Amino acid sequence: MTKSLTAAWMLGLAACLGAAGCGGDPNPPNSPELYQNNVLSEVGDMYNTYFIQFKKPPQGVKDLAMFAEGLPTGVGAVRRGEVVVLWGVDPVDPAATDPAGDEILAYLKEVPDAGGPVITRNLKVKPLTAAEFQAAPKAAGKAEDPSAKSSKAR
Repeated sequence: MTKSLTAAWMLGLAACLGAAGCGGDPNPPNSPELYQNNVLSEVGDMYNTYFIQFKKPPQGVKDLAMFAEGLPTGVGAVRRGEVVVLWGVDPVDPAATDPAGDEILAYLKEVPDAGGPVITRNLKVKPLTAAEFQAAPKAAGKAEDPSAKSSKAR
């Protein structure tokens, strides 16, 4: 190959790698997937921080209210019922090999039907299909529907 042909080939490869769909970021900035992953990460962080601070797991969305200023996206998603949390379950140390760490702790409300990301008790966000979600172990916590409480109050 000539130097100019090699340079053109390298330039084309670099352009391809930077283009969407050609090896670019699978979660570009402001993508729905990135938002969903961030929301679940915030929920996991709040849940774990509450557990560490109070030596017990949070029992409902009211227990996460103290995080509303610092992590408003996660708190808001839980309050609106966009994220289902299985409350009252101890998180599992992410470094531990405890199989309970793979149990689902929280998930987006559409995941049971459409699939999507979940957060496990070991605070890892992972995508699941609807079938994988149905088969996956769930934490033995209690789900709370915050939207039902707000409609009763009206």
